[in-house]
Amino acid sequence: MINVQWSQAATEDLLNHADGLYLVDFDLADALLTEAERASDFLALTPRAGSLVDAHGLRIWRLGQLPFALLYDVNAERLLVLRVVHLRSDWQTLL
Repeated sequence: MINVQWSQAATEDLLNHADGLYLVDFDLADALLTEAERASDFLALTPRAGSLVDAHGLRIWRLGQLPFALLYDVNAERLLVLRVVHLRSDWQTLL
């Protein structure tokens, strides 16, 4: 199992997305938080499961059936979640 860390930007992204969803649909906001936790647990066991998105090794992992994903980097010591992105956004500009 590898150590999973969340950057400040990723934590802020997750909370901002959840806050926005909460105003519209509490269950959807709760699902986002649950899927983020599940993804962290899964990626701790299988850190290279996400698809490569650039030549530097950045990976993406979709959060269940939700239109959100984790952008992350992994090395031998840790997995770092860099951002939580909405898949309909222009998230490629973050690369």
